[in-house]
Amino acid sequence: ADHLRNDERFSTNRDRIINRLELADELNEILCKRSASDWLLMFEEDGLPAGPVLNVKEMHADPQTIARDMVPTLEHPTAGNVQTIGAPVKFSETPGGVNIAAPTLGQHTAEILKELGYDENEIHNIMLAGK
Repeated sequence: ADHLRNDERFSTNRDRIINRLELADELNEILCKRSASDWLLMFEEDGLPAGPVLNVKEMHADPQTIARDMVPTLEHPTAGNVQTIGAPVKFSETPGGVNIAAPTLGQHTAEILKELGYDENEIHNIMLAGK
């Protein structure tokens, strides 16, 4: 994109921000001429940090996603097996992870009310009122 090097609309970061829509148009015209994998290879060879923008289906099939257990399958009490988002940070000495599915609506209401100091009778009445 040598023609952009001397374009005053893009000479400073401030100018690029002000003219970001025009810059996006210019770059999209260039970038659509090759595949994402071609660009990523070129960027990697030049030491430029870059990564693909994937749709959900592509992300689920990506080897890095699979290797990092980023979409584990869990048993949900009402929905059966569901995929969820895994823990994004991995520690070698204190491994974590997602071990249970998301709660159903109201699943922990009684426990929370008990922690807040409500007695069993009050909790029962609140739960009945919510139904």
